[in-house]
Amino acid sequence: MDKILRTWTFWIRSDLRDECREHLEATKLKEMRAATGNHRAAALFRDREDGTTVVVVMSVWDSMESIRAFSGGDHEQPSIDPADLKKIFDRDHRVGHYSMSDVNVRAMLPPEWRADADD
Repeated sequence: MDKILRTWTFWIRSDLRDECREHLEATKLKEMRAATGNHRAAALFRDREDGTTVVVVMSVWDSMESIRAFSGGDHEQPSIDPADLKKIFDRDHRVGHYSMSDVNVRAMLPPEWRADADD
């Protein structure tokens, strides 16, 4: 069974970058890393020149079943704490899921993440 790369993108003001990173590490990423079927979880931050930052949350999972068990209801719906929603000024409204066996997906990942597809 192919492992799944799960991604979600949102945008914040750049002055919230450190707060957002700390919050994600202490909450969402910690929850994902502890979930059954999760191999990795990380958040990528890219500052833009207009005072905004793009945040991509990425995780690798055993299967869609593992993702569904973790996410509960609609596995394509991102879970956002209501208090955090007001800090996000734009976001993808759906989570993306990609097969780790896809050579294009694998090529985009750091080598240590690619190894997860081979487990």
